[in-house]
Amino acid sequence: MTQTMTAVVKQPQMTAQQQAIVTFNNKVNGSYVQNQLKSVLGANSGTFATSLVEIFTNDKKLQGCDVNKVVQEAIKAATLKLPLNKQLGYAYLMVFNNWDKETRKSIPTPTLTIGYRGYIQMAMRTGQYRNINADVVYEGELCGKDKLSGSIDLSGEKTSDRIEGFFAHFETVNGFSKTLYMSLAEMAAYALKYSPSFKRKPTKDDPIPTVDNLCDLANGQAQNGPTGKVGWEGDFLSMGIKTVLRRLLSKYGYLSIEIMGALSEDEKAPNVQQVRDEEFSEAKEIISVDEQTGEVVDMAENKPSEASLSSAKPNGEEDDNPFE
Repeated sequence: MTQTMTAVVKQPQMTAQQQAIVTFNNKVNGSYVQNQLKSVLGANSGTFATSLVEIFTNDKKLQGCDVNKVVQEAIKAATLKLPLNKQLGYAYLMVFNNWDKETRKSIPTPTLTIGYRGYIQMAMRTGQYRNINADVVYEGELCGKDKLSGSIDLSGEKTSDRIEGFFAHFETVNGFSKTLYMSLAEMAAYALKYSPSFKRKPTKDDPIPTVDNLCDLANGQAQNGPTGKVGWEGDFLSMGIKTVLRRLLSKYGYLSIEIMGALSEDEKAPNVQQVRDEEFSEAKEIISVDEQTGEVVDMAENKPSEASLSSAKPNGEEDDNPFE
């Protein structure tokens, strides 16, 4: 009598990176995310989802983030109808190490970043602009500025690859035009003040650059091209063009709801305006007064219960909502 031996093959255990990719793929292909994408992109939702999974698969920094937060940021790009592609420059996902007060440690956080081409595309969609442009100003091109009218004379000939500054200009269909110029030093100082990438803790091997360091970096990239990384230290010129265009549009341009949403989403640094808005957006107690007697009406009996405000999931719906 012959005994038959059955060998059990042990399946190799997935790495954390592979597990993150599988989890993200399941999340993107879940019913909730698919319905969200279809509602804003229609027939193009499948292409967007495929490119999103490809971006996540090839980005180790994104794989270290909470997959729900990655999906949330991606849906914002879909709502703005901007493709997530670093090469196209419309929008991309960047990862910042944000300090978490509860856990008291840095947590990799995905953040939607709008490129300057994305701002131009959203502005042209409004139909209010005859032309819009933004670019680098090189040595010799800047001839003068009229402080009274705000016009910038860029009629000079380029004499070298050395950067003088950045400009943005638009003209609306009704004839209104505006130009904004920022010198290279002003742009470098702006980046150091507001960019989350320079809020990191400096080390001996990775110090925080100075204004002069960033100016030298920008001029180096003007001659040799960007380093391949995303952000000020990787592509200073693109970030500078986007910044001057965003500042021009936010101050003087025609802003659709779409552009206003992108502007508020792209500027993550807290400022006085945001603090004030948050203060006034806090929940306030509403008091009703009877017009006849002048007495305060008790609103307790009319106040809806928390149970009535909560929304129950329909039967059979998958629990794949990344916003919960």
